[in-house]
Amino acid sequence: MAYPNLFSPITLRGVTFPNRIMRTSMVSGLATEDGLVTDLLKERYRREAKGGAGSIVVEAAVILPSRSSYNLRISDDAFTEGLKALVDAIREANPEPKIGLQIMHFLKIARSGWRQKVEDFKPDDLPVIVEQHAKAAGRARAAGFDFIELHMAHAYTLASFLSKTNKRTDGYGGRLENRLRLPIAVYRAVRDAVGDNFPVGIRINGEDFTVEGTTLFQSTRIARRFARLGADFISVSAGSRFEDAATPAPNMPPDPMSGYSGHRMSPWWWFPDMAHVYLTDGIRKYVRAGGYGAPIVTVGKIKTAQQAEQILTEGKADIIGLCRALLCDPDWPVKAKEGRESDIVRCTACNWCLEADSRFEKVTCSRWPEGAMVAPEPFLPEIARPSELPDDAGL
Repeated sequence: MAYPNLFSPITLRGVTFPNRIMRTSMVSGLATEDGLVTDLLKERYRREAKGGAGSIVVEAAVILPSRSSYNLRISDDAFTEGLKALVDAIREANPEPKIGLQIMHFLKIARSGWRQKVEDFKPDDLPVIVEQHAKAAGRARAAGFDFIELHMAHAYTLASFLSKTNKRTDGYGGRLENRLRLPIAVYRAVRDAVGDNFPVGIRINGEDFTVEGTTLFQSTRIARRFARLGADFISVSAGSRFEDAATPAPNMPPDPMSGYSGHRMSPWWWFPDMAHVYLTDGIRKYVRAGGYGAPIVTVGKIKTAQQAEQILTEGKADIIGLCRALLCDPDWPVKAKEGRESDIVRCTACNWCLEADSRFEKVTCSRWPEGAMVAPEPFLPEIARPSELPDDAGL
């Protein structure tokens, strides 16, 4: 096999992922306005499951009772049945990939420009956040998911508690030990809710890429602490912070993906390939130096199987996270495994998908045929559009 590390299994608490390719969480906009699963959402994940990734992290499900338009929700038992139907649909398409659910608590924003900050939470609010995570985790397990990912990255609530921008003056802000307090309480409550034989991973920022934000120095310490607690994997993203967001258009809320920090979260075509690997390399080394073996997931413009294999061979990560690449061509894994790399329809890092999310639209890929809501089947380069951007485009 050309890529023995990439297509080797990995086992977390008795759950075996058949290979090291993880389809990381990406908002689709295909849920209902009330956060319910739709047939179109099922079809999106069914199509991706057929492509051969070892694990699929279903897009973030909101644990808050308040509405978050077109995002999945898991804030009430009423959502469990629909999520179970989603899991069943994915398994019917392909029983091999392990299916996880990302759960998250978000900071509220308004079209007026107002945005909630961690300093706005009262002490009595914090145990509620912990309880909401624990109950959502229990629902995810009841719905049949194989694992859970706790969203502690980007501009969301737990990420904002972890960030150096957290200026709370009580025991939940300021020094790192205090900033860790709420995320650790959430992890422990979730672990209690799902038991010891169910994998729970976390997603963190390797860098905030904002003035005063978290850097690799802090993220290595955060990662080691969660590895010590028993986190089953640590997925490392970056950026997407409000602190340097562009001024929003009239009647639009602030967009954390609009500034430099947001550009770093989802690297554009002009960024180098494997843009975040140095973050996972530094985090993995620090976690291993502490004596912990938690697998580290890397993401960020990994375009080819050769790049993925190189990262694993050099010990810079344990799992390869692909998001836009699998949105573009879900068959990337099976084509690579079968030696058909030339058939892979490559993501151009144009961020058409990201911009659709920012406009609260259904997320699709610029390389799909016009009007398609899922990737074609089969999908070959000669029917994809547009053509690859030249290496010197725009320079």
